[in-house]
Amino acid sequence: KESVSGIIGGGRQLLDMIGEILTYARGAANQLTLTRSEFTIDAVVDQVCALNESLVARKKLELSVTVEPALPPLYADRDKISHVLGNLLGNAIDFTLSGGSVWIRCSRGAPTERGHSLLIEVGDTGIGIAPEHHELVFREFAQVDASASRQHHGTGLGLAIARKFVELHDGRLWVESTLGSGSRFFFTIAVRSAP
Repeated sequence: KESVSGIIGGGRQLLDMIGEILTYARGAANQLTLTRSEFTIDAVVDQVCALNESLVARKKLELSVTVEPALPPLYADRDKISHVLGNLLGNAIDFTLSGGSVWIRCSRGAPTERGHSLLIEVGDTGIGIAPEHHELVFREFAQVDASASRQHHGTGLGLAIARKFVELHDGRLWVESTLGSGSRFFFTIAVRSAP
């Protein structure tokens, strides 16, 4: 049973990696498009939290969510926003030691030339990132720990794809972090009205 479970888990991991590589290839070829619909950010946050509930419980982490009341609905690509939020929360869980905290905060962003934006923060009390690596984590195929014995495996494409998805929504994605003191990833989404 354990062997079969390991094979299934490994297969899922490979499928996720292939999916990331294909998404990256479409982005590199400028083949990414947005399928916009109207939705609320709290609905996406609830969905992403539910998908990660078992991981949070397994690592004995505290997950908190704060959504500012009366945020305007988004007219955006829900799947891509879910992907970004899921990637950031997954990383926060992955890089936070057992007993730590992770959180999501959604609020009204600063006014932009085209109107308003939403600001989403995903933070953790994890291992943190040294300032000299802040931009490296957004590069394709980059890993802060590139050694063969590293604990956290992946393609190194997750944050590069997330940044691309955010930029397609006229937003930006950045990190504030100190090594050993956790990380806070932020992204903005331009608020558009549905036609």
